[in-house]
Amino acid sequence: MALVSNTGNASYKSDLEGLFDTLQQQRSDLLKMTRELQLAARLLAVAEARRLGIDADPDDPRLARLRDSSNAILQRAAALEIETQIADIRTPPVTKTETLLQGRITDESAKATGHVKVTLVDDKGAPVAGVEPVETDDSGYYAFILQPAQVDAIGANRNLTLQVGSDSGKVVPSAAQPFTLTSGKVTVSETRLQPGELEKLRLRPGFKEVMRAAEPAARTATKAATKAAAKKAAAKKAPAKKAPAKKASAPRTKAAAAPKKKR
Repeated sequence: MALVSNTGNASYKSDLEGLFDTLQQQRSDLLKMTRELQLAARLLAVAEARRLGIDADPDDPRLARLRDSSNAILQRAAALEIETQIADIRTPPVTKTETLLQGRITDESAKATGHVKVTLVDDKGAPVAGVEPVETDDSGYYAFILQPAQVDAIGANRNLTLQVGSDSGKVVPSAAQPFTLTSGKVTVSETRLQPGELEKLRLRPGFKEVMRAAEPAARTATKAATKAAAKKAAAKKAPAKKAPAKKASAPRTKAAAAPKKKR
């Protein structure tokens, strides 16, 4: 654990920021470790299910319990991944007069979409003059830091929204909610992209692309499964081999004792 010491009023703010950052990092590390343990437990469950599947009946309740456990572990691992992404976020420091607009760009499950450009636009979809686009990080987090003059130029009652993407493809998310900015305040705008929007921005592969990529592996798995099933069926139909009969051994006779010579 990192050692954080307070050296007086002069460094109180920076010491507090360092303590908070240390706690955030420790939380992130613990979440990652927990997720890895969950995935390791799933590997054990899958291996045990395969072992039982060799000899056990397909309707064996143990197999159903292992499948349910494996699915539950995957759901927990997905939730821990999202929590880890949130724990990795570091909010930039701002002054009392600066305005912070921040949030995450995610899919419907709240998972980060990846690195993407975010542009501040008005209600007509036109980029706001004087505000440069920003890019999300690994957690899907973005942040605009606006100076008082920029907020005044935008206007306090002007409805704004976000545009996601670049020249190769960009959308104003259908789930995005309009908002206004107030000088010196923090505004949070969380945006979740729909599957069609993710596909348009090439942030997620489309269904056809997934199927095309999965075809070779599916063919290989199908051949292996067919071969294994045929081998198992042939083994059941094959008559059991009879053990070779033992040859009857001739009865042992004691050798006749040689007659003793008379002296």
